[in-house]
Amino acid sequence: MPSVLVADNDRAVNGLLREVLARFALPVLQAFDGQAAAAMARAPEVRVLVCDLDMPGASGIEVLESLADLARPPLAIVVSGYLDAGVRGRLAALPFVREVFGKPFDLLRFADRVRELLADDAATAAAVGDGSD
Repeated sequence: MPSVLVADNDRAVNGLLREVLARFALPVLQAFDGQAAAAMARAPEVRVLVCDLDMPGASGIEVLESLADLARPPLAIVVSGYLDAGVRGRLAALPFVREVFGKPFDLLRFADRVRELLADDAATAAAVGDGSD
């Protein structure tokens, strides 16, 4: 079953995002550092990655860039309290980064966007005949 990976080292934020998504019956995995996030995001069942940029072990941008070699990387939503022009440029170079939310953000809009991305991913998989769902 397709999953959402929430990668944020702030346990309160990570837990809140997991709880919001769980209310919509979305399966959620959690990572609390960049190294774990980079490894977990490569699993085929992870179809949406919610990624903070400021994490120990590897930054969120490093996690995202490490996934660029995948044939079908998870669609990504970046959540961050600080975004400068350089980071925005690096994110724009990654076509699977579909949304950037500056903290704080509207949790219902966030959950709706995650659900949209899961639906988009499922439609793409069906169109190319990918049986990984």
